[in-house]
Amino acid sequence: MFKLNTARSYTYPVALTVYDEAGKEHTGKFTAKFKVVAQDKLREMPADTLLLDQVLVGAEGIEVPGEDGKQLEGEALLNALKNDPAASTALLTAYQESIAKKNRGRI
Repeated sequence: MFKLNTARSYTYPVALTVYDEAGKEHTGKFTAKFKVVAQDKLREMPADTLLLDQVLVGAEGIEVPGEDGKQLEGEALLNALKNDPAASTALLTAYQESIAKKNRGRI
């Protein structure tokens, strides 16, 4: 029998592409850790609640320097990733893909 842990968290690869000041493309990958949030809890949240605030719990393999030049860690790293438009879009795409990719019905 298949057992479903509804309180799980898991890691998933995230592909990220950003452009520098000269317009040069830089692509890399890192790993995000997501937690599963029940659909009924997501529906009950206020309309202005951001999905990444609920599901993103960690990130590895990416360096983000702070204003002092030191690498961000923990919540500071997660906040920087969620606030960067390219990184937050990549994270949302990875989360949605991680949920839907293998669970799509075959036609």
